[in-house]
Amino acid sequence: MPNHAAFAELLCALSKEHARALVIGGLAKRLHGETTDARDQCLWYDCDDENAARVYRALSRVGAPLDGIEVPDLAEIDYEFRYGEGNAEIRLFGGLDGVTFADAWSERLETHWNDVPICVIGRHALRATELAERP
Repeated sequence: MPNHAAFAELLCALSKEHARALVIGGLAKRLHGETTDARDQCLWYDCDDENAARVYRALSRVGAPLDGIEVPDLAEIDYEFRYGEGNAEIRLFGGLDGVTFADAWSERLETHWNDVPICVIGRHALRATELAERP
């Protein structure tokens, strides 16, 4: 089982920076009341230039390894940033297939997890991304 302390710390930092990011993957499914074995720690962030800078500052705030990473990297829609190892790995995505971030943001679920305010991808956007992944 992953150690969620680092993920919670990142979520707090993103909130302090007012970064637009959505929890996706297994945690999103569980927060929507679904049963899943997935224990991933994944976020999808709005990759516009201003928000990418906020995400960068949040990552810096939590001590993520940013050697060679710059804000323009995070502003790429196909960019994926990973840090941590094994079950503690955290993944951030600049884009997903099946729905735009703006559409997903408009139907987000705002809640708390581990006493941290979070935004979770909405149920319909979650389904759209899952369908886009299928061959």
